[in-house]
Amino acid sequence: MPRTFRRFEFLLIAAAMLATAGCASVRDLDTGTAEGADAARLFVPYQFQVAALDGETIRDSFYTFDARDQRLSVAPGRHTLVLRYFDLIDDDADRSDDYARVLSEPITVTFDARPGGDYAVVGAQPDTPATGQAFAADPTLEIQSRESGEAVSDSISVAEPEAETIRRGNTVYAPVADAGASAANANEPAAAPAAGSPQAYEMLKYWWNNAGSAERARFEAWRETAD
Repeated sequence: MPRTFRRFEFLLIAAAMLATAGCASVRDLDTGTAEGADAARLFVPYQFQVAALDGETIRDSFYTFDARDQRLSVAPGRHTLVLRYFDLIDDDADRSDDYARVLSEPITVTFDARPGGDYAVVGAQPDTPATGQAFAADPTLEIQSRESGEAVSDSISVAEPEAETIRRGNTVYAPVADAGASAANANEPAAAPAAGSPQAYEMLKYWWNNAGSAERARFEAWRETAD
């Protein structure tokens, strides 16, 4: 399939997602805090998807990409926000697709909100796969007042990966310790877990959930011949 057609198809899907959301580019998240005179507002650009706030899960699945920014209300006081850097970056060098999908491990940041305050998550927005991978491996961000530009957050912490970094096609699951080393090892197959072990079961689920429809069809065809 020509690359130009794939790009057009992707744009159509993105447009359909926005139309389903009422043509809005900002998604209001339900935090249990109603908007009001005392409530503070927090703007989060789409590259930093909100995973949890004060221990309450907001989003737990990152199999699909959401190109909408987020907006949430929080009560005055101290809050703990968990984000994941998640972006699709144009990748003209990748022959299998037009973009690289980069996902970081959970990023935790604590901040103080004042009554009626207006805040935003501020961080780099990489525009190449290499800089995206490097940022996912070692992200930097802060929460700032949108009025004064003053930082209201503490230093961030990034969760340790539960498994070795995995790259499948144009998808990179960070952290990536060294961008050059990752590129050199991109085509090396992941070590196969022992057959029948719990790890093998989890890995099978992992690959199935991250496979495209064409890949799933090919796998099903292989299963029929393998049995």
